Amino acid sequence: MAILYTLLRPFVCISLNVYYRIDIKGLEKIPSNKPYILAPNHSNGFVDPVVLPVYLSQKVRFFARGDVFKGKVAKWILNQMNASPMYRMQEGFAEIKKNDKSFEECRTLLSANKAILIFPEGLCVQQRRVQPLKKGLSRIAFQTLESIDYSKDILVIPVGLNYQSAPRFRSKFFLDVGEPISIKAYEEKYKLDKVRTINEFTKTLEEKMKKTAYHINNPENDSLVANMEELYTHQLLKDKGLNASQLKNHPLASTEIIEMVNILDVKKPELISRLKAKLDSYVKLLNANKLRDHLLREESINKMNFGTFFLEYLIIYLGMPVYLIGLLLNYLPYYLAKKLANKKVKKNEFYASFRVNLSLIFWTIWFFAMLLPISLVFRNWLLLGVFALTVCVTGIFVIKFYSIMKKIFGRWRLLRMVRKDKKTVEQLMNERAEVMSLLVNAKEEYLANK
Repeated sequence: MAILYTLLRPFVCISLNVYYRIDIKGLEKIPSNKPYILAPNHSNGFVDPVVLPVYLSQKVRFFARGDVFKGKVAKWILNQMNASPMYRMQEGFAEIKKNDKSFEECRTLLSANKAILIFPEGLCVQQRRVQPLKKGLSRIAFQTLESIDYSKDILVIPVGLNYQSAPRFRSKFFLDVGEPISIKAYEEKYKLDKVRTINEFTKTLEEKMKKTAYHINNPENDSLVANMEELYTHQLLKDKGLNASQLKNHPLASTEIIEMVNILDVKKPELISRLKAKLDSYVKLLNANKLRDHLLREESINKMNFGTFFLEYLIIYLGMPVYLIGLLLNYLPYYLAKKLANKKVKKNEFYASFRVNLSLIFWTIWFFAMLLPISLVFRNWLLLGVFALTVCVTGIFVIKFYSIMKKIFGRWRLLRMVRKDKKTVEQLMNERAEVMSLLVNAKEEYLANK
């Protein structure tokens, strides 16, 4: 069963790694011989349910909002993707009653040592914080334990799905698997007071999820955290003796920045206000001049010499032909998917889901549409294989080269400003110095109040 789950899994994996820059931590904590429930936060539509199963060898049954199962075709497709419905109160009392069947399915799967995925928040909200948890997951876990007469343990595994900016192409995504929580450890408490134990476990799970998922306490600080990540990640990691160019180190900086903002928002609100004002002003000036902060770092400035300029010119000169070929062979399906996503998707929570899936469909059609005439005209398997490989390799090259090209063009733009608009460059440097000084002060206050 679940044919689409098996067939689409490798393609979904490729699509996700094309759309996001992904780093994964803690998969080794997930057991292979015990029943468990994956409990991730939920902020990114239909990307969240598939991202974990893609990286696990064990097949996972996931439970999605019930309203997407309307219609026989949608129900069949989702079932083939190993999905089942879980209904919410806003869908009506009649629909909620259908959860009895879903709960029974969960108990059957867990009793058979299978894995399931449930979003304990019960809704999808694109925010960088864990929403208050519903009790459904806890009820399922304890009812299953009771139904098997407490004969085996069931693990609940908190998972953080952390997006830098979920809708944005090539933004960072960190998957963090937390320590499994034993349901059997609550056996005696549950026998004495079921309601109280379910409430207590739900609260514990929420706290554990906050350790794996980014959690900014105050929504008004979301943009401040984003700006600090952009400006301060490199320096924070450098101070820790870590390589800022390695993606796996970035969650450490983000976690510290979020904790810093959460603490200072309570202890030093006036400092948070000053940080917001300074960073907003500096970021606006950067954006107005189409520059990024990394161009103004001291080490970046020191590298700007004739030798570097010549090397970068050579990279652009040699790489641009391959880049243009890659664009010609691959760009149209992604362009169409982006246009349709911009036009049709009204909620940010579903933008990436729509665009990722549509890009995969369009690119697959486009790929075989290009192969067909070549196979019919030349009737040469070697040529067909070389062309297919060229499409894939140049597509990967486009993604990698675009990032390099943006940095090079940014440096050239800054060099031109140094010659033609030195006053603005000086203003940028002065504002940056003030911002960095304030960030250093913020870190000192954070460490003092931690």
